[in-house]
Amino acid sequence: MKEGEREIKEILVVEDEEIIRQGLKVLLEKVIGGFTVTEAKSGEEALSMFYQSLPHLVITDIRMGGMDGLTFISKVRQVSAEVPIIILSGHSDFEYARTAMRYGIQHYLLKPINRVELSETITKLFKAETKQDTSRLFDKILQYIDDYLSHEISLKNIADHVFLNPQYVGQLFKSELNQTFTEYITEQRLKRAKKLLKETNLKVYEVAQLSGYKSPKHFMTVFKHEVGMTPVQYREFS
Repeated sequence: MKEGEREIKEILVVEDEEIIRQGLKVLLEKVIGGFTVTEAKSGEEALSMFYQSLPHLVITDIRMGGMDGLTFISKVRQVSAEVPIIILSGHSDFEYARTAMRYGIQHYLLKPINRVELSETITKLFKAETKQDTSRLFDKILQYIDDYLSHEISLKNIADHVFLNPQYVGQLFKSELNQTFTEYITEQRLKRAKKLLKETNLKVYEVAQLSGYKSPKHFMTVFKHEVGMTPVQYREFS
């Protein structure tokens, strides 16, 4: 994204009343702007969409047929504690609001929806969710990888370390570095291997182990493919 460009935020709207759902879509995409809306008419449908692609924001009705809003929210929170959620309700019910707060929900709007109130809520929400926060979290992820580079590292390992969903962590690599997790890991392993080959007299199999490769043969195959020469040749000619 170029400097000055506004990032298009993805919003998942969960509402069983079609007229309200479509009204929110128009309000968010055309009136407020800067958003693309995915619609779901039930908690079950929304959960399936959420698993496929994490949105920047969820706006959900609290009372729906089938899976109600609070059940949906509890399942969302099992996947990600980070995605912000706004609750909509036609009922000024304190118990619902109090239960929602247990899931980290701070925004609770009553129907009929006041477009000014909704716009202000979203503006404050995304202002609070700064790039700085994301960068700080991502720095923690990169530090973990650096610390454990000689070990096996999976997205699940990292996700457990930072209390996030593995899919979301994978998306962070694309958004922050424009690389996949696997591409980044390979790049860092080879970077370490090159440094060890240049600066130490360690045997190739020791370099492989310290760079996170259990199999020296696999290490040599990857190294040759990515660098264009064998580890021994790299040590001799660099």
